[in-house]
Order: sequence, then C-alpha cells, then structure tokens
Amino acid sequence: MKKVIDFCKQRYKVLIPIMVVFVLLITMYFLYREYKYDNYRNKQDTLVYQCFGGKKIEYTAIVTYNLNDVIVDIKARDKTIEYDSTPIYYQENDKVIFPEEMSIVFPVKEGSQYKIYKNAVYENIENKHYIKNNTNRAEYSYFFLFDGKGLFYFPDAVMLKINGKEHTKLSGMSYVKIIGGNSMEYYDKDKDKTEVIEIEGKKVSVSSDEINVNLSERYTESFGKKILLMSPYNLNSLNNWQRIKLDDIIKCRIELL
Repeated sequence: MKKVIDFCKQRYKVLIPIMVVFVLLITMYFLYREYKYDNYRNKQDTLVYQCFGGKKIEYTAIVTYNLNDVIVDIKARDKTIEYDSTPIYYQENDKVIFPEEMSIVFPVKEGSQYKIYKNAVYENIENKHYIKNNTNRAEYSYFFLFDGKGLFYFPDAVMLKINGKEHTKLSGMSYVKIIGGNSMEYYDKDKDKTEVIEIEGKKVSVSSDEINVNLSERYTESFGKKILLMSPYNLNSLNNWQRIKLDDIIKCRIELL
C-alpha cells in the first residue's frame, strides 16, 4: 500500500490530467447516450384522420418517434395540414394523438386539473383509458380533456345539450369544439359523424352520470361546486402517481358526506 501511495505522490502531475480526461470521457458518454435517445428518429407511416369544418379528412401521417417511443413530430404525407389541437385519430384502432398540450380534468376528484404534453397519446383498450404523456403511460378514469381555447375531448359517452335541451348523445372518444362563441363543431366517434351548428347566444353543455361541463362558460361541476377550467399552460404535468380510479372516487365521496 505504501508503494502505491509513494508512486501516486511521484506521478501525481501525470495522474491528475489522466483522471480528469477519464471523468470527461464518462460524462460525454452519458450525455451522448441521452442525446441519442432523445433525438433518434424512427419514422412510421400511419393511417389517420381528422375533422375540419364538418368534413372528415383521411390521410397518411409520418409519425416520428425517439428511442423512448415518444412522438416528437407529425407531418402529413402528400397533404398540407395545419396542426392545432384537433385530435388525430388512428384509422385502424382506438387511438388518438393530441398535437398540442391539453388540460386533463377530473371532476370526480374535486375538479383536479393537470397538463399533458404535446403529442400525448390516448388509447382505449377493452374500455379502459390509457394516456401516454411523454414517457409515462398509465390508466385513468372519469376525466375529459380541454385545450384551453374551446375544444373538449370526452373518453366516455356524454349527452350534448344546447340551451339545456338534449341535442345528441356522443359516444366515447368524441369531441366538441366551440368556435368563437358563434358556432360549434362536434365529432361522434361511433357514428363517424361530424357536424357544424350555429349556436350564437346559446349555451352548450355536456353531461353524464359522472360529468357535467358547461362548454360555453368553460367550467365543470364537482360535487355542486363550479370549477373554472384552466389552460394547460398554467398547470403542472400529469404524472403516473396521479392515477384517478374508482377507489379515489369512492374515497372522495365518503369524505364529502
């Protein structure tokens, strides 16, 4: 041991630069690996569709993933698509991409609201709801999505009402968009129907056994209280530990009794 110490003392001027270089190489390796995972491009042609102005547009999208299987880019092949918050539906399965950040709202959990990132993916598998938010994927229940402007996405069936009168029942995976307060566009997934309706001066709302949302005034009801809906820009991100399931709903109701 003494020989090793003596050797290090004699050679420290050489050993220190070698150690510094060694540490730098290790650091560069890990930085490169993270860069590679975040920037690797795996492009896949995917059959999708969107609805614009009451018309359904089917096309092939080039969906680009990194090594973490996170979508980093979407581009239409042979079409010009101006992407906004309009959901992108897969043609071949119950899967949806959201091209912009969205607020996820849990009315049965005291109106809790979080943010999901751009290009988050919703998937319905055997009537269970899954959201992949960046690298996190988890199951959630009793929620809806809001883009902060006027688009509302509902994973479960809801009744669409105009001035309190039932207009149509929307299936799960449908959405409603309020445009400038003068018109409304909706898409019903099961009926594969989209429609634009003039609503100037009228109140638009949706309801189900668990959800009541005033789309015109942008609030949801949670156990008799009005909860104003927030823009995703102002919210914290949704994480795996924030799963909202039936046991949370039961616990919340017991606490309010």
